[in-house]
Amino acid sequence: MLGTAWVLVAGLAVVAVTVVAVAHLALRGSAPAERARLLRALSTVFRALADVVRALRGGA
Repeated sequence: MLGTAWVLVAGLAVVAVTVVAVAHLALRGSAPAERARLLRALSTVFRALADVVRALRGGA
């Protein structure tokens, strides 16, 4: 598993970059209330990605 874990981590990095790019496009023309909701959703997504990486590393 450790030999192939880097593939999963690289995939998660691609997902993170894609989420940031889409968020940037969404934030450009949005109202403040929409921005707050989108930023909360992004926070949830990045916390989930961090949890996956922590689980792969064996940390709690």
